[in-house]
Amino acid sequence: MESMAPGSEIAPSPPPAAVLVDARQSLGPAVLDDLFPEGDAFRRSVRTFTVLLVLAGFIASFGLYQDSVASIIGAMVVAPLGGAIMAFAGALVTARSRWQWVTGVQVFLGAAGVVGIGYLVSFVLPDILELTPSLQARTAPGLLDLGVALAAGAAGAYVTVRHTGTDALPGVAIAVSLVPPLATVGICLELGRPDDAAGALLLFVTNFAAIVVAACIVFTLAGALPSREMIRERHRVRNGFVAAVIALVIVAIPLAVTGFDRAAEWVRATTGAPYVRAWIGDRDLRVTEWSVTGDTVKLVLAGPDAPAPAAELASGLAAAYGEPVALDIQYVATVHEQAEATP
Repeated sequence: MESMAPGSEIAPSPPPAAVLVDARQSLGPAVLDDLFPEGDAFRRSVRTFTVLLVLAGFIASFGLYQDSVASIIGAMVVAPLGGAIMAFAGALVTARSRWQWVTGVQVFLGAAGVVGIGYLVSFVLPDILELTPSLQARTAPGLLDLGVALAAGAAGAYVTVRHTGTDALPGVAIAVSLVPPLATVGICLELGRPDDAAGALLLFVTNFAAIVVAACIVFTLAGALPSREMIRERHRVRNGFVAAVIALVIVAIPLAVTGFDRAAEWVRATTGAPYVRAWIGDRDLRVTEWSVTGDTVKLVLAGPDAPAPAAELASGLAAAYGEPVALDIQYVATVHEQAEATP
Protein backbone atom coordinates (compact mmCIF):
# COMPACT_ATOMS: atom_id res chain seq x y z
CA MET A 1 0.00 0.00 0.00
CA GLU A 2 1.32 3.40 -0.90
CA SER A 3 2.11 5.57 2.13
CA MET A 4 0.79 9.14 2.49
CA ALA A 5 2.80 12.15 3.48
CA PRO A 6 2.22 13.33 7.04
CA GLY A 7 -0.65 15.80 7.31
CA SER A 8 -2.05 14.97 3.91
CA GLU A 9 -5.76 14.15 3.58
CA ILE A 10 -7.80 12.35 1.01
CA ALA A 11 -10.34 14.66 -0.61
CA PRO A 12 -13.83 13.34 -0.15
CA SER A 13 -15.29 11.82 -3.26
CA PRO A 14 -18.27 13.60 -4.76
CA PRO A 15 -21.62 12.13 -3.84
CA PRO A 16 -23.27 9.90 -6.39
CA ALA A 17 -25.70 11.58 -8.73
CA ALA A 18 -28.60 9.79 -7.06
CA VAL A 19 -28.16 11.72 -3.80
CA LEU A 20 -27.48 15.17 -5.27
CA VAL A 21 -30.08 17.70 -4.15
CA ASP A 22 -32.22 18.94 -6.99
CA ALA A 23 -32.46 22.73 -6.76
CA ARG A 24 -36.09 22.46 -7.75
CA GLN A 25 -37.04 20.31 -4.75
CA SER A 26 -38.83 21.69 -1.70
CA LEU A 27 -37.05 22.74 1.44
CA GLY A 28 -39.32 20.35 3.30
CA PRO A 29 -41.38 21.71 6.20
CA ALA A 30 -41.54 25.42 5.56
CA VAL A 31 -40.46 27.52 8.54
CA LEU A 32 -40.43 30.83 6.63
CA ASP A 33 -37.93 32.33 9.07
CA ASP A 34 -36.26 34.33 6.30
CA LEU A 35 -39.41 36.43 6.00
CA PHE A 36 -38.98 37.77 9.52
CA PRO A 37 -35.52 39.31 10.04
CA GLU A 38 -34.54 40.64 13.45
CA GLY A 39 -32.22 43.38 14.71
CA ASP A 40 -29.90 44.97 12.16
CA ALA A 41 -31.25 42.73 9.40
CA PHE A 42 -34.75 44.09 10.00
CA ARG A 43 -33.57 47.69 9.92
CA ARG A 44 -31.70 47.08 6.68
CA SER A 45 -34.75 45.41 5.15
CA VAL A 46 -36.99 48.34 6.12
CA ARG A 47 -34.52 50.80 4.61
CA THR A 48 -34.30 48.80 1.38
CA PHE A 49 -38.09 48.40 1.29
CA THR A 50 -38.61 52.15 1.66
CA VAL A 51 -36.07 53.18 -0.98
CA LEU A 52 -37.24 50.68 -3.59
CA LEU A 53 -40.93 51.40 -2.98
CA VAL A 54 -40.44 55.16 -3.36
CA LEU A 55 -38.53 54.65 -6.60
CA ALA A 56 -41.13 52.19 -7.86
CA GLY A 57 -43.88 54.69 -7.01
CA PHE A 58 -42.27 57.40 -9.12
CA ILE A 59 -41.53 54.99 -11.99
CA ALA A 60 -45.14 53.77 -12.01
CA SER A 61 -46.59 57.29 -11.79
CA PHE A 62 -44.49 58.63 -14.66
CA GLY A 63 -45.17 55.50 -16.71
CA LEU A 64 -48.93 55.73 -16.17
CA TYR A 65 -48.93 59.41 -17.06
CA GLN A 66 -47.15 58.85 -20.38
CA ASP A 67 -48.75 55.44 -21.03
CA SER A 68 -45.37 53.68 -21.06
CA VAL A 69 -45.86 49.94 -20.66
CA ALA A 70 -42.11 49.39 -20.19
CA SER A 71 -41.97 51.85 -17.29
CA ILE A 72 -45.01 50.30 -15.62
CA ILE A 73 -43.52 46.81 -15.89
CA GLY A 74 -40.24 48.14 -14.49
CA ALA A 75 -42.10 49.56 -11.48
CA MET A 76 -43.73 46.17 -10.88
CA VAL A 77 -40.35 44.45 -10.83
CA VAL A 78 -38.66 47.05 -8.61
CA ALA A 79 -41.49 47.30 -6.06
CA PRO A 80 -40.95 45.22 -2.88
CA LEU A 81 -44.59 45.42 -1.78
CA GLY A 82 -45.30 41.84 -2.80
CA GLY A 83 -42.63 40.58 -0.41
CA ALA A 84 -44.23 42.42 2.50
CA ILE A 85 -47.63 40.91 1.64
CA MET A 86 -46.02 37.47 1.45
CA ALA A 87 -44.52 38.03 4.91
CA PHE A 88 -47.95 39.04 6.21
CA ALA A 89 -49.38 35.74 4.92
CA GLY A 90 -46.49 33.84 6.48
CA ALA A 91 -47.13 35.56 9.81
CA LEU A 92 -50.78 34.50 9.65
CA VAL A 93 -49.93 30.86 8.97
CA THR A 94 -47.26 30.62 11.68
CA ALA A 95 -49.25 32.61 14.30
CA ARG A 96 -46.60 35.32 14.67
CA SER A 97 -48.85 37.96 16.20
CA ARG A 98 -46.21 40.68 16.38
CA TRP A 99 -45.19 40.16 12.77
CA GLN A 100 -48.79 40.28 11.64
CA TRP A 101 -48.92 43.82 12.99
CA VAL A 102 -45.47 44.77 11.71
CA THR A 103 -46.03 43.53 8.16
CA GLY A 104 -49.62 44.79 8.10
CA VAL A 105 -48.49 48.30 9.05
CA GLN A 106 -45.66 48.06 6.54
CA VAL A 107 -48.09 47.23 3.72
CA PHE A 108 -50.53 49.96 4.78
CA LEU A 109 -47.90 52.70 5.06
CA GLY A 110 -46.25 51.57 1.83
CA ALA A 111 -49.57 51.67 -0.01
CA ALA A 112 -50.38 55.12 1.39
CA GLY A 113 -46.94 56.34 0.37
CA VAL A 114 -47.38 55.23 -3.24
CA VAL A 115 -50.80 56.92 -3.37
CA GLY A 116 -49.12 60.10 -2.13
CA ILE A 117 -46.41 59.83 -4.78
CA GLY A 118 -49.03 59.43 -7.51
CA TYR A 119 -50.87 62.50 -6.20
CA LEU A 120 -47.63 64.51 -6.10
CA VAL A 121 -46.64 63.56 -9.65
CA SER A 122 -50.10 64.47 -10.96
CA PHE A 123 -49.98 67.75 -9.03
CA VAL A 124 -46.63 68.74 -10.54
CA LEU A 125 -47.34 67.63 -14.12
CA PRO A 126 -49.97 69.31 -16.33
CA ASP A 127 -53.45 67.84 -15.96
CA ILE A 128 -54.54 65.45 -18.68
CA LEU A 129 -57.97 65.82 -20.28
CA GLU A 130 -58.55 62.07 -20.56
CA LEU A 131 -57.04 59.16 -18.67
CA THR A 132 -54.35 57.31 -20.59
CA PRO A 133 -55.18 53.70 -21.53
CA SER A 134 -52.80 52.48 -18.81
CA LEU A 135 -54.65 54.50 -16.17
CA GLN A 136 -58.07 53.56 -17.52
CA ALA A 137 -57.20 49.86 -17.46
CA ARG A 138 -56.70 49.98 -13.68
CA THR A 139 -59.95 51.72 -12.77
CA ALA A 140 -62.41 48.91 -13.59
CA PRO A 141 -61.21 45.55 -12.19
CA GLY A 142 -63.09 42.34 -12.92
CA LEU A 143 -63.11 38.67 -12.01
CA LEU A 144 -60.21 37.98 -14.36
CA ASP A 145 -58.03 40.28 -12.23
CA LEU A 146 -59.00 38.21 -9.19
CA GLY A 147 -58.00 35.01 -10.97
CA VAL A 148 -54.63 36.46 -11.96
CA ALA A 149 -53.97 37.61 -8.39
CA LEU A 150 -54.81 34.19 -6.93
CA ALA A 151 -52.52 32.38 -9.37
CA ALA A 152 -49.70 34.92 -8.92
CA GLY A 153 -50.00 34.76 -5.13
CA ALA A 154 -49.75 30.97 -5.23
CA ALA A 155 -46.71 31.19 -7.53
CA GLY A 156 -44.99 33.69 -5.24
CA ALA A 157 -45.61 31.53 -2.18
CA TYR A 158 -44.39 28.45 -4.03
CA VAL A 159 -41.14 30.21 -4.91
CA THR A 160 -40.75 31.37 -1.29
CA VAL A 161 -40.67 27.80 0.07
CA ARG A 162 -38.23 26.47 -2.53
CA HIS A 163 -34.45 26.25 -2.58
CA THR A 164 -34.33 28.37 -5.71
CA GLY A 165 -36.88 29.72 -8.13
CA THR A 166 -35.77 33.35 -8.02
CA ASP A 167 -35.96 33.34 -11.80
CA ALA A 168 -39.73 33.17 -11.39
CA LEU A 169 -40.00 36.19 -9.10
CA PRO A 170 -39.97 38.86 -11.85
CA GLY A 171 -42.79 37.02 -13.57
CA VAL A 172 -44.80 36.96 -10.36
CA ALA A 173 -44.17 40.67 -9.82
CA ILE A 174 -45.31 41.49 -13.35
CA ALA A 175 -48.37 39.23 -13.24
CA VAL A 176 -49.91 40.83 -10.16
CA SER A 177 -50.35 44.60 -10.16
CA LEU A 178 -49.73 46.34 -6.82
CA VAL A 179 -47.90 49.64 -7.22
CA PRO A 180 -49.54 50.83 -10.50
CA PRO A 181 -53.09 50.71 -9.07
CA LEU A 182 -51.96 52.65 -6.00
CA ALA A 183 -50.28 55.29 -8.16
CA THR A 184 -53.49 55.41 -10.21
CA VAL A 185 -55.45 56.15 -7.02
CA GLY A 186 -53.28 59.17 -6.27
CA ILE A 187 -53.35 60.45 -9.85
CA CYS A 188 -57.13 60.12 -10.13
CA LEU A 189 -57.69 61.81 -6.78
CA GLU A 190 -55.60 64.80 -7.87
CA LEU A 191 -57.46 64.93 -11.18
CA GLY A 192 -60.81 65.04 -9.36
CA ARG A 193 -61.92 61.56 -10.44
CA PRO A 194 -62.99 59.84 -7.19
CA ASP A 195 -64.90 57.06 -8.97
CA ASP A 196 -61.85 56.07 -10.98
CA ALA A 197 -59.71 56.28 -7.83
CA ALA A 198 -62.14 53.95 -6.04
CA GLY A 199 -61.90 51.45 -8.91
CA ALA A 200 -58.10 51.45 -8.78
CA LEU A 201 -58.18 51.02 -5.00
CA LEU A 202 -60.54 48.06 -5.41
CA LEU A 203 -58.01 46.48 -7.79
CA PHE A 204 -55.24 46.80 -5.17
CA VAL A 205 -57.44 45.43 -2.38
CA THR A 206 -58.41 42.55 -4.66
CA ASN A 207 -54.79 41.70 -5.36
CA PHE A 208 -53.85 42.01 -1.68
CA ALA A 209 -56.63 39.72 -0.46
CA ALA A 210 -56.06 37.17 -3.22
CA ILE A 211 -52.31 37.01 -2.60
CA VAL A 212 -52.81 36.53 1.14
CA VAL A 213 -55.35 33.72 0.71
CA ALA A 214 -53.35 31.91 -1.98
CA ALA A 215 -50.09 32.26 -0.04
CA CYS A 216 -51.68 30.98 3.19
CA ILE A 217 -52.91 27.87 1.36
CA VAL A 218 -49.53 27.20 -0.28
CA PHE A 219 -47.60 27.80 2.95
CA THR A 220 -49.89 25.41 4.83
CA LEU A 221 -49.54 22.71 2.18
CA ALA A 222 -45.75 23.18 2.33
CA GLY A 223 -45.79 22.39 6.06
CA ALA A 224 -45.62 25.82 7.65
CA LEU A 225 -46.97 25.60 11.20
CA PRO A 226 -46.77 27.63 14.41
CA SER A 227 -43.65 26.93 16.47
CA ARG A 228 -43.85 25.06 19.76
CA GLU A 229 -43.78 28.35 21.63
CA MET A 230 -46.78 29.55 19.64
CA ILE A 231 -48.73 26.29 19.50
CA ARG A 232 -51.33 27.77 21.83
CA GLU A 233 -51.93 30.52 19.29
CA ARG A 234 -53.15 28.13 16.61
CA HIS A 235 -56.61 29.62 16.83
CA ARG A 236 -55.10 32.84 15.49
CA VAL A 237 -54.13 31.00 12.33
CA ARG A 238 -57.69 29.85 11.81
CA ASN A 239 -59.17 33.25 12.62
CA GLY A 240 -56.71 35.10 10.40
CA PHE A 241 -57.29 32.78 7.45
CA VAL A 242 -61.07 32.98 7.86
CA ALA A 243 -60.86 36.79 7.95
CA ALA A 244 -58.77 36.78 4.76
CA VAL A 245 -61.25 34.51 2.97
CA ILE A 246 -64.20 36.66 4.06
CA ALA A 247 -62.41 39.78 2.79
CA LEU A 248 -61.75 38.04 -0.52
CA VAL A 249 -65.41 37.06 -0.87
CA ILE A 250 -66.55 40.61 -0.09
CA VAL A 251 -64.14 42.00 -2.67
CA ALA A 252 -65.27 39.43 -5.23
CA ILE A 253 -68.90 40.60 -5.08
CA PRO A 254 -68.40 43.94 -6.91
CA LEU A 255 -65.94 42.23 -9.25
CA ALA A 256 -68.59 39.66 -10.15
CA VAL A 257 -71.15 42.41 -10.76
CA THR A 258 -68.69 44.29 -12.95
CA GLY A 259 -67.76 41.12 -14.81
CA PHE A 260 -71.41 40.28 -15.44
CA ASP A 261 -72.10 43.78 -16.75
CA ARG A 262 -69.08 43.62 -19.06
CA ALA A 263 -70.12 40.22 -20.38
CA ALA A 264 -73.66 41.47 -21.03
CA GLU A 265 -72.34 44.55 -22.83
CA TRP A 266 -70.01 42.41 -24.94
CA VAL A 267 -72.88 40.11 -25.92
CA ARG A 268 -75.09 43.08 -26.83
CA ALA A 269 -72.29 44.70 -28.82
CA THR A 270 -71.65 41.45 -30.71
CA THR A 271 -75.36 41.02 -31.39
CA GLY A 272 -75.74 44.56 -32.70
CA ALA A 273 -72.61 44.63 -34.88
CA PRO A 274 -74.25 42.99 -37.94
CA TYR A 275 -77.06 45.57 -37.83
CA VAL A 276 -74.51 48.40 -37.78
CA ARG A 277 -72.66 46.94 -40.77
CA ALA A 278 -75.89 46.50 -42.71
CA TRP A 279 -76.96 50.05 -41.82
CA ILE A 280 -73.66 51.49 -43.10
CA GLY A 281 -73.91 49.43 -46.27
CA ASP A 282 -71.74 50.65 -49.16
CA ARG A 283 -71.15 54.10 -47.68
CA ASP A 284 -67.54 55.17 -47.22
CA LEU A 285 -67.67 55.21 -43.43
CA ARG A 286 -65.61 53.64 -40.70
CA VAL A 287 -66.56 53.01 -37.09
CA THR A 288 -64.10 54.69 -34.73
CA GLU A 289 -65.99 53.88 -31.51
CA TRP A 290 -68.71 51.36 -30.72
CA SER A 291 -69.98 50.67 -27.21
CA VAL A 292 -73.12 49.42 -25.48
CA THR A 293 -73.74 50.53 -21.88
CA GLY A 294 -77.10 49.51 -20.49
CA ASP A 295 -79.75 50.65 -22.98
CA THR A 296 -77.44 53.27 -24.51
CA VAL A 297 -75.63 52.50 -27.75
CA LYS A 298 -72.85 54.89 -28.71
CA LEU A 299 -71.53 54.96 -32.27
CA VAL A 300 -68.86 57.29 -33.66
CA LEU A 301 -68.42 57.35 -37.43
CA ALA A 302 -65.94 59.07 -39.71
CA GLY A 303 -65.79 59.30 -43.47
CA PRO A 304 -66.74 61.36 -46.53
CA ASP A 305 -70.23 59.82 -46.89
CA ALA A 306 -73.05 60.91 -44.60
CA PRO A 307 -74.74 58.07 -42.67
CA ALA A 308 -78.32 56.93 -43.17
CA PRO A 309 -81.05 58.18 -40.78
CA ALA A 310 -80.46 57.03 -37.22
CA ALA A 311 -84.05 55.86 -36.72
CA GLU A 312 -83.48 52.94 -39.08
CA LEU A 313 -80.54 51.62 -37.03
CA ALA A 314 -82.29 52.27 -33.71
CA SER A 315 -85.29 50.18 -34.83
CA GLY A 316 -83.03 47.33 -35.89
CA LEU A 317 -81.09 47.32 -32.61
CA ALA A 318 -84.28 47.49 -30.54
CA ALA A 319 -85.63 44.47 -32.42
CA ALA A 320 -82.34 42.60 -31.90
CA TYR A 321 -82.18 43.34 -28.17
CA GLY A 322 -85.90 42.98 -27.54
CA GLU A 323 -86.02 46.22 -25.53
CA PRO A 324 -85.86 50.00 -26.08
CA VAL A 325 -82.56 51.46 -27.25
CA ALA A 326 -81.14 54.96 -26.83
CA LEU A 327 -78.91 55.46 -29.86
CA ASP A 328 -76.19 58.11 -29.78
CA ILE A 329 -74.45 58.65 -33.13
CA GLN A 330 -71.61 61.08 -33.72
CA TYR A 331 -70.50 61.64 -37.30
CA VAL A 332 -67.20 63.29 -38.26
CA ALA A 333 -67.11 64.27 -41.91
CA THR A 334 -63.77 63.88 -43.67
CA VAL A 335 -62.68 65.38 -46.96
CA HIS A 336 -60.21 63.63 -49.24
CA GLU A 337 -58.60 65.92 -51.81
CA GLN A 338 -55.94 65.27 -54.41
CA ALA A 339 -54.19 67.83 -56.56
CA GLU A 340 -51.48 67.90 -59.18
CA ALA A 341 -49.44 70.85 -60.35
CA THR A 342 -46.75 71.55 -62.90
CA PRO A 343 -44.25 74.39 -62.82
